[in-house]
Amino acid sequence: MATTKVENINELPIKTLVKIVDCLNKINSSSYYFVNYALVCKFWTQNVIPLAWKELTIATSQPSEPLIEYNEVGMLQKFGKESQSPPMGFERLVMRIGKVTEYFDALKSVTTVDLRNNPSTNSVIDRLSDSLKNNTSVTSLNLYNNRLMQKGGISIANALKKNTGLVYLDLGFNLLGANGGNAIADALKANNTLVHLDLSANQFGIRGAGPIIEALRVNKSIKYLNLQTNQLRDESSLPLADVLRVNSAFVELGLNDNEIGSKGGIALAKMLKGSKTLTKMEFGKNELGEEGGLAMADLIKFNKLVTYVRLDWNKLGVKAIKAISDALKDNTSVNYLNLSFNNFGDEGLVTLAESLKLNKAIRTLDLSRVASGLVGHKALADSLRVNKCIQTLDLTNCKIANEGGVEIARAMVDNKSISTLSLNNNLISKNTLTAFANTLNKNTTLTSLSLTNNNLTIDATENIFKALSSANKTLTTLDLSNNLLGADGGIAIAKYLPRTSFSELALANNQLTSVGATAILSSINANVHTLDLANNQIAGDVCKPLCTSISTLVKLNVSTNKLDDDIVAPLIQSIKESKSLVSIQISANQFSKDSNNSLLNTIRQNKSIFFYDLVEEY
Repeated sequence: MATTKVENINELPIKTLVKIVDCLNKINSSSYYFVNYALVCKFWTQNVIPLAWKELTIATSQPSEPLIEYNEVGMLQKFGKESQSPPMGFERLVMRIGKVTEYFDALKSVTTVDLRNNPSTNSVIDRLSDSLKNNTSVTSLNLYNNRLMQKGGISIANALKKNTGLVYLDLGFNLLGANGGNAIADALKANNTLVHLDLSANQFGIRGAGPIIEALRVNKSIKYLNLQTNQLRDESSLPLADVLRVNSAFVELGLNDNEIGSKGGIALAKMLKGSKTLTKMEFGKNELGEEGGLAMADLIKFNKLVTYVRLDWNKLGVKAIKAISDALKDNTSVNYLNLSFNNFGDEGLVTLAESLKLNKAIRTLDLSRVASGLVGHKALADSLRVNKCIQTLDLTNCKIANEGGVEIARAMVDNKSISTLSLNNNLISKNTLTAFANTLNKNTTLTSLSLTNNNLTIDATENIFKALSSANKTLTTLDLSNNLLGADGGIAIAKYLPRTSFSELALANNQLTSVGATAILSSINANVHTLDLANNQIAGDVCKPLCTSISTLVKLNVSTNKLDDDIVAPLIQSIKESKSLVSIQISANQFSKDSNNSLLNTIRQNKSIFFYDLVEEY
């Protein structure tokens, strides 16, 4: 088929340009820069962007020219409310600067505004609130972690009394305090359009949370409510349970980390047991104890809609776990279960393992920091041979020793469902790793294996890499961070890397030194797109393989090492030429101020990188 050479981007058909931008929009942030440099083109501005562009990102961490400037004097006027031209099609606005109200007024197509992690919002909160009073186009507003404090909370609350457009509002982690909570409560009595409200981590206490809970007797529109980390205790959770008698329409209720005791837990479980809408119950990091745990087991047993359950950090003992296990035998709805940080030992784990043989719903199971002995670990391994549903299993810090680890590894030969397994911070060593190597020769399901912080040496792990370089082509992610591989470990691993198929390898904090890191960087094949070598005493003598790897990697972490000014010039050149790298972490090395700033400037100018950890040094 004949091809036509295109000298100028303007020569491409509109449909082709739209497809290009739409594709870039979906895969990464490079579309920001793609348009940033194309905005000077009238053709793009008038014909392509209004059709294809959905998101406008304005951030101080990105080059200021020409996008922000051009929008303020160009697009916003040309396609603003007073223009005769077709309106811009922006639907989502992500901002890290203060002129948000001007964009509100000019871009009537915007429905989603993201201002999270942006403390400067506090300086414009009154103007923003005034704009929201009459704005009906914005349906989603994220103000998470903006330190709005009491003043900002009251300002937003006043806007909510009049606003009829917002459906989603995130006010999490803003330290609104008791007075801010009272203002929000008054707003909720007047507002009937909010559906999703996040008020987590605002230090409400009883004085702030009490009025909000009472307001829920009046407000029936909110279906997704997050009140976690607000010191509710039983004094607030008991009234909340009473409110559920008249307002039982919640789909999600987030009450993690609120010091709720057994009385509050029992009362809430009793009310939620018969809910016809609840799908997500979050009671993690409270004080439910055995009695509260029994009530939650009753909820799980009789409520057939709940799919997501968090009961971690609740001092659940054997009695509560036995009841929960019994409830799970016939349960067909709960697909996420978190029981981590509970002390139910061998007896509880054996009972839970028996229920897992029958359960056909759980997809994600978190048992991290559930201390048990060999009896419990063998029972769990036996259940994994039978269970065909669990896909993600977290066994971090469960005091699993070699014999228990071998049992779990052998069980994975028969298991055909688990794709992600975490065995971090346990007591395993060579025997367990040898068993896992044998498993990897046969298992075709496991795609992610994490073995961090197990004091593993290369003697224990070499068999894993042998298996990955020969029979196993399924595992894509391997995390061996925080072990003791050393320089010899890096050299040994490098022998197998060219024949492996995995794409993500994490070796942070392994004492690799430059010798081990050089071997690894020189041996990674094109399959590897994510590499973590942080905190490994790597110095400037890795320069050549490091710079070469930047041409193929997508994510690279070499932070907290001994890289210095000697490698900055070639490193800058390789970053300039890279078209694949989207994330680079390189902070906490030994660069001078000028070298640091030169690197930072180069990273900012690269059109593919959208995440980095360097900051300007003055």
